[in-house]
Amino acid sequence: MPPNEEDSLENILHSLESMVPDLDSISTEVNRITDSIDKHFKAVASTLLEYPVAASIRETIQSSSWLYERPQPSPPPPPQRVLPATYLGSAQRWVSEHRAVTAAVVAFIGTGVYVIWRQRRADRTKRRASRAKTGSRKEVVVLAGSPLSPLTKSLALDLERRGFIVYIPVSSLPEEHLVQSESRPDIRPLHLDVSSEVATANAIEKFTSFIKTPQHPLPHTPPHNLQLSSLILLPSLEPSNAPIATLSVSSWFDTLNVNIIAPFAIIRAFLPLLVSQKASLLTLTPSIVPSLKAASHAPQSVITASLDAHIATLRKEISHEDLNIVQLKLGSFDFRTSKSTERQMVASANIARAEHPGWDAAARAKHLKEQFNKIRSDRVKGSSLRELHNTVFDCIARGRGKGGTVFVGRGAWTYDLVGTWVPSGVVGWMMGLKHSQRSDLRQTEGSQEWEKVEPV
Repeated sequence: MPPNEEDSLENILHSLESMVPDLDSISTEVNRITDSIDKHFKAVASTLLEYPVAASIRETIQSSSWLYERPQPSPPPPPQRVLPATYLGSAQRWVSEHRAVTAAVVAFIGTGVYVIWRQRRADRTKRRASRAKTGSRKEVVVLAGSPLSPLTKSLALDLERRGFIVYIPVSSLPEEHLVQSESRPDIRPLHLDVSSEVATANAIEKFTSFIKTPQHPLPHTPPHNLQLSSLILLPSLEPSNAPIATLSVSSWFDTLNVNIIAPFAIIRAFLPLLVSQKASLLTLTPSIVPSLKAASHAPQSVITASLDAHIATLRKEISHEDLNIVQLKLGSFDFRTSKSTERQMVASANIARAEHPGWDAAARAKHLKEQFNKIRSDRVKGSSLRELHNTVFDCIARGRGKGGTVFVGRGAWTYDLVGTWVPSGVVGWMMGLKHSQRSDLRQTEGSQEWEKVEPV
């Protein structure tokens, strides 16, 4: 190193050593000044807090619009109020979840309510036959049914009460007395012997002349003409039903002659008058037993099938004529059977046994049991006869079921549907044929005891 540079370094070091005491004094002064400043601000702050001016200054600063506002977070959503579960709320929730089921239920209930309302409204409607200007009766109904039948008597009394003149065909003097025993001037017997074509033609000719002859019910009153409104065929609803093996040829002949040949002859005799008077033809036949083709009821099934075929053919033959042909399929009705009727049924069953000596004990026991079971079932089941009366009047006066079939009575439509579409095996299972076969075996085993009890 040259000597000049060494001299300059020594001078610098010497100057720095002389400055060290000055730096210590400077740092001491700086510390003292900062302490005094801090104490001053603390004193000023404590003084300001003792006066309300500080609060007003703080509020002024916070409310100043020129200051920058910090963004505030959005408030949380209010908590949802959970309503207590009630029946109405549960129902509304269920309906909203099951709309298809709800619509079906509403449609079913609405249809039922409408049908019931319409039926009650129809029941309240007054049904009266039209009369002449003088107030006399002018509409005539021929009720071709057995005077011994309770259904014939019920229909005759109802039609007479509604303003019709009712004629009941009779073929013997006891039947005529039975009709006259009602003591109703407008329920009259009509002598009609269908076994003789000549006698039948003469009777119809007299009846036609009577219908077309002007009537003078009261003196000094204008005459009026009668009007044949309807011919009602009511074959026996309870023929002598029994197992086919026990039915003799003579019983078949009597049953078919009374319930098939006689109605056919009556229709043939009255047909020209019905067409000329533009009347209606009503046939009342049972529906339950013929639809099911029940055992031990062959006569009833044969009678109904024959009448159905005859009426169907007649409709096609006179389709060009203004003749209203209506078939009424009857179900079960409440005839309010009493104990006296049960006694009559027992007597008729004993007479039936005497008329069929070929029956064995098991067949007679089965026949009596069926008759007693029918009595008990008819007592608790069946529609009101008022329904049948209203239907018959509507078919006569209002043209109900024109050219078709009307089902009336409990079970009429249902059993017809079952007999038409359900297989016979299923129908037999529903009727419990196997159970009845086992019960027949038990009756055969105990037939001797039945014979012992019967003479008493």
